[in-house]
Amino acid sequence: MSKIKSYFVYLVVLLIFSSCKTQLQIEKPKESYLPSTISPAMSEFPLQLDIDIKKLEAAINKKMNGLIFEENNLNNQDLSVKVWKVQDFSFKITNNVIEYRVPLKVWSRFAWKVEKFGLSVSDHYEANGSIALTYKTTINIDRNWKLIAKTSSSGFQWIETPKINLVGINVPLTPIANIALSKSEKLITDQIDKALADMVDLKKYVGMAWTEAQKPVKVNDENNLWIRITPKDVFVSPFSTVGQKLNLAISLYAQIESFMGVEPKQNAIIPLPPFKFIQRAPQQFNLNIAADATYDKISEMVKSQLINKTFTEGNKTITITDISIFGSEGRAVVVTDVIGSLKGRIYFSGNMVYNSEKTAIEIQNPEFDVKTKNALVKSAGWLLQGLILKKLTPYLTYPVQKDLDDMKAEANKMLSNYSVFDGITLQGKLNSLVVNSLDLIPGAVRISTNVKGNVILKIDDLKF
Repeated sequence: MSKIKSYFVYLVVLLIFSSCKTQLQIEKPKESYLPSTISPAMSEFPLQLDIDIKKLEAAINKKMNGLIFEENNLNNQDLSVKVWKVQDFSFKITNNVIEYRVPLKVWSRFAWKVEKFGLSVSDHYEANGSIALTYKTTINIDRNWKLIAKTSSSGFQWIETPKINLVGINVPLTPIANIALSKSEKLITDQIDKALADMVDLKKYVGMAWTEAQKPVKVNDENNLWIRITPKDVFVSPFSTVGQKLNLAISLYAQIESFMGVEPKQNAIIPLPPFKFIQRAPQQFNLNIAADATYDKISEMVKSQLINKTFTEGNKTITITDISIFGSEGRAVVVTDVIGSLKGRIYFSGNMVYNSEKTAIEIQNPEFDVKTKNALVKSAGWLLQGLILKKLTPYLTYPVQKDLDDMKAEANKMLSNYSVFDGITLQGKLNSLVVNSLDLIPGAVRISTNVKGNVILKIDDLKF
């Protein structure tokens, strides 16, 4: 081959190679994640105990029935008295005060002697009457969860005054009947107080709810989300009345933790302590919880905006053919395949942050990975000016409003009537949801949020 021909071949080869696009082979950054925890929140977890007034009324009526009082030789006199309950009584309740009317039949047998016009008449006589007694019962609870009932009389009204007509003389028997009432009244009030205390076993039901609340509860199947409650204290507010229900508002002051992906271990059960009395109603439920946005979902959103998109800088262009995201040392790494003036795979990373105004996850302040930067210095220094990254940044965003709404809707669906135990339900609604922080975990970005709402653990039906 002549020297001229050899030189020509060399020139062609040189031109061919000089016209080829830069081909990069860069080592992938190491995938790594920092420990991620969802900090527990201290919260008041309301526990509502409802006492059905009509059921309580029926139970008391059943317990107090028929003959209530009977005594002979009353006050060391030739006097016998019997008192019966003749009709059921009904409760009218305002907060912790129960008012009711007790219809009674009063029978008396007594010795009576009359002297008039030189005549003396004596014998044993019987008289019947009916009376309605009114009572007020104030109920409270002691430190050991025992219902304390204190009943007092608030008057009476004769429906039928007992009397007899003896030899033309009208003999009033009201004083005699009043003696009978004064003796039977304490018995009636004591019976009512004892019946209420015996039938309403608060400690049993509150203790049951207290124990069940400490067992981990699964609140979301899709994310395998669990809640664990560790009560620290218990508060009791004054009784209140809602319709035909007597409501005792209790709140567990507790540490509430959420766990994703695995059922948490149950802690040792803490026994029910004596309560602390407070005048106010329980506060809103408060919980720190998390939602995961997977890297695949974020990547798909970014891909929909960037695949086949071309960026130009001077006379240089690159077109994106693929893109994905993972985590490394607390930063989001964006893996980008490009063609054009540069061909290959490049890596850049940025801070993953939450933009509250847009309700979106964003990658901010992106920078080329160190090894990518070193490679670009040798072959594509024009990219290091940062213009391309600035153009890419607006696309590196993922709206999370739907994810948060879905999580809230799923939780509210569960809270509509979740049976924790037979007769104990979890009810309520989450109202507010605020994002606190983001963490990069294997496979996803974990969005830590705080939710508040009106959530109660409700004891539905006390058995009397």
